[in-house]
Amino acid sequence: MILVTGAAGKTGQAVVRALLAKGQTVRTLVRNETQCELMSSLYDTDIVIGDMSVESVLSNLFEGVRAVYHICPNMHPDELSIGQAMISAAKNADLTQFVFHSVLHPQVEAMPHHWQKMRVEEALFASGIPFTILQPAAYMQNILVEWKNIQQEGIIRVPYSPESKGSPVDLNDVAHVASLVLSERDHIGAIYELCGPDILTYQEQATILSEYIDCSIRVEQISLDEWKTLAYGVGLRTYSVESLLKMFLYYDLYGFWGSSHVLSTLLQRPPTSFREFATNHLEK
Repeated sequence: MILVTGAAGKTGQAVVRALLAKGQTVRTLVRNETQCELMSSLYDTDIVIGDMSVESVLSNLFEGVRAVYHICPNMHPDELSIGQAMISAAKNADLTQFVFHSVLHPQVEAMPHHWQKMRVEEALFASGIPFTILQPAAYMQNILVEWKNIQQEGIIRVPYSPESKGSPVDLNDVAHVASLVLSERDHIGAIYELCGPDILTYQEQATILSEYIDCSIRVEQISLDEWKTLAYGVGLRTYSVESLLKMFLYYDLYGFWGSSHVLSTLLQRPPTSFREFATNHLEK
């Protein structure tokens, strides 16, 4: 059995779908009854409700489990301690593999939530558990959250330069790789950067997206203060807001991109392009 933590989020669900498609037996960890009802309606898995930061939850979580795919709650201030607790519990359970869902360029200290993931990676190295680490770029799917507003206004608002470059990756490609590394023994000790095949500015992405509505889409840079007000208005926590502000400063200076070579090698095909993703997911 394979345990997937953070299973009710978009990453977790994509990984669960990919594992089930490979015939794997899956246990999913979710936070509450609402997430349990959602997962039980969608997937045939062994569902456990609990907070992964609570030791009593972890003590029984690994019974009958051979491997874990660990996804920490997004932008969690205690990601390092949660990761350390998960690693300790996994070590006690004598797992054959611990797969950590990290992020592209976790070594960048200027982005605190990336830096926390690097520290979890360090703890995993020191644990002696057979490990694999996936480091994905930003998901193409992130655009879907605002797609209806983009269709109505023809504007993508971001708190960094429209000329910043990214190499967005299709979450379904990442999930497919997750299922591969959990189904094959060749990936123990590997660290894989997972990037899409296109290095595009945000305005270039917008130009591609323009093909799916009846007007041109432009990227508008808003101030960090304006974004901060909007973020608190929708209920983001202080840690998330402050971490994202630092990430945006980094994006503005350097972008966030990498090579697709590793992903294409693992998939044994070209990774999904941004245009292919748009064709598959966006309504004209």
